[in-house]
Amino acid sequence: MQTRYQHSLNLFHPRYWLTWTGIALAFVLTRLPQTTRRRLARLLGRGAVYLAPRRVRIARVNLGLCFPDLTPEAHAQLLQANLRSTAEGLIETGTTWLHPEKLKDLTVRFIGLEHLDRTETDPGILIIGMHFATLDLAGALLSRQRPFNVMYKTNKNPVLEWLMQRGRGHHFKQALDQHNIRGVIRNLKAGNRLWYAPDQDYGRQNAVFAPFFGMPAATTTAANRIARLTGAKVVFMSHYRHADGSYSVVIKTPETPFPTQSDLEDTSLINRHIEHAINDAPEQYWWVHRRFKSTEHGHSALYDA
Repeated sequence: MQTRYQHSLNLFHPRYWLTWTGIALAFVLTRLPQTTRRRLARLLGRGAVYLAPRRVRIARVNLGLCFPDLTPEAHAQLLQANLRSTAEGLIETGTTWLHPEKLKDLTVRFIGLEHLDRTETDPGILIIGMHFATLDLAGALLSRQRPFNVMYKTNKNPVLEWLMQRGRGHHFKQALDQHNIRGVIRNLKAGNRLWYAPDQDYGRQNAVFAPFFGMPAATTTAANRIARLTGAKVVFMSHYRHADGSYSVVIKTPETPFPTQSDLEDTSLINRHIEHAINDAPEQYWWVHRRFKSTEHGHSALYDA
């Protein structure tokens, strides 16, 4: 996959030297054996309160909102487990992008692969994903079994954008900007499989407030509208890391017909599927994002310091 940044000298402007230094460090660290990478993740998780205090605060707020019945001790344990899993996910992502050859050494179990099978006359398949820490690694592993394309949100830092495009180019034929709706529709109408994760708060525009762990959450209507426009088959993808260092990737079909003619019904169904997946491993979800930053009246103060 070609990247639009590959010939740009602007990437080497001094303002990006710190980013390049981080990439060089990541290149070295992600070459380490898997057991060493996991030990490093534990250290980074314990140090996250100093390394990324804002993200720790966001995760703490999210976990408090979504798991209100936990004791303070259980909350603290879940938060620490989540920070460790998030750190491990960042290392896994670096490995996936920078050293794709290492993926062949991993043990992975696939469940429900048959839901991704299609004949030449079948419509495309929209894979609704979710932001677990293993996101990029699991996607790369699945692509070796059933090739698919991805939608993603561009990064404001052009060096990181270049890295993301280059890294995903090892595993996917196309990575489409989430705003490239025409490209998405063409992709699915051509019979391709396409992955999209609608579980982040992209603001109130083109969203409805559907329940997520009992909280109203701004949930984009893009997935259900794309499914209506293209007639694509819809499946859900979740993925997990296990204590023995292995992984599993799970493909499921919707629990009720999807899409309907109601954006609220469709987004509520999406959020239910994501909740069920999270409940299987709550520490592995990407709680460091501000899932409830929007309200029906404007900006939420939940994450304000």
